[in-house]
Amino acid sequence: MNVVPRASSLLLLLIAAPAMAQTWHSGLLATNQKVADNLLHPLSIGYGGYPIWKSNNPEIFRGTGWLMQDARVDSTRGGSAYALPGCHNAYLFHINQKGSAGTLHLIATNPNNATITVSAKGSMYTNAQKPLTGQGTGQSFFVAKDWLNGSFGTSFSGRSVGAFQGTEIAKLAMNNNNMLDGRFEVCGSQPIYLYSVVTSSGSTQDAINATQGGSAVGDIKPEGSNAYGREAGVFDKSLVAGTTTVALPAGTGLHTAYAFNTASKFNANLQDQTRPAFYRLADSTSRSYGNYGHKYDVTLRVTNGNAQARTVRLSFASSFTAATDTPSFTFNSPATLNGNAVTLWTTPTQPRQVLGTYTVPANGSTDLRLTTFIAGLGTAGQQLVVEVL
Repeated sequence: MNVVPRASSLLLLLIAAPAMAQTWHSGLLATNQKVADNLLHPLSIGYGGYPIWKSNNPEIFRGTGWLMQDARVDSTRGGSAYALPGCHNAYLFHINQKGSAGTLHLIATNPNNATITVSAKGSMYTNAQKPLTGQGTGQSFFVAKDWLNGSFGTSFSGRSVGAFQGTEIAKLAMNNNNMLDGRFEVCGSQPIYLYSVVTSSGSTQDAINATQGGSAVGDIKPEGSNAYGREAGVFDKSLVAGTTTVALPAGTGLHTAYAFNTASKFNANLQDQTRPAFYRLADSTSRSYGNYGHKYDVTLRVTNGNAQARTVRLSFASSFTAATDTPSFTFNSPATLNGNAVTLWTTPTQPRQVLGTYTVPANGSTDLRLTTFIAGLGTAGQQLVVEVL
């Protein structure tokens, strides 16, 4: 997916945003207006959930072999031996451009000298199964939707895996030029290795054998001073959550905004909501730029100290804008807002989406809770906008 410049505990580790005076700006926003990046406030958030294993570099593969592994040092791609303890999430996004059909496999192996058990749940789709035709469509959208709804294409528990043996978590056939997106939770009773592998045969045994071979040829995108790079590593948290207090001012016709899914690599004004990789292949990014596959569960607690009820409007916006819709969209993820389903959808020419208008009682508060999984193919850098009507 494109990001344009443009410990296994579920316990939430609270990391509060720096204290910052809340500023309100005059005027309501025009229909497709977003807020300038340097005016965005940080969210009060913490990071938690399982670590997340990512396979997205090479995003485009042009041959067979493994795409991501954490089992050993590779002479070409680096890395190290890092057995994954307990439970981890795993996220994959790849495009087949090897000139013919292939199969992508997610494989777990047991490096221990005794039998262990492995459990997993999750979903994986291609754009042949879930065509990408616009808002609320595509393989990435439906993977995120399965996680939002807790309904999975793959689910098993307590599968025995013998000493130094492997097991297939999931596999999916890909025609040439197909895109694939997948997200899983994988738990081992003892530490395991994970691999994403491409085969021509589709054979599980061929995929397990290929874990011990060479990497697949593909388009590697390393991180650099002018590039985010792409992910092939394990990042320390997969959940962004917290409650941010939004204190309403006395006046009306005002707006303020908060950073959402932002990074500071190319803009020091933005809150860095990415997570560091504690394991990665040497040619891959050091942080989770884009946060694909991560869960956001954030609440804006809008407080009203006035003697009269107030009306506010909440919008979701993308920081990336352009005169034409290239790319065709900047965000396309399923979400819930106070438990109600909504599709978050923005484009370069329509960067702001109104989510709703709400009444905040006199001397009271209203919670606006937004929950989503960041779907692949989006452009990093969003914002939550509050207007006082």
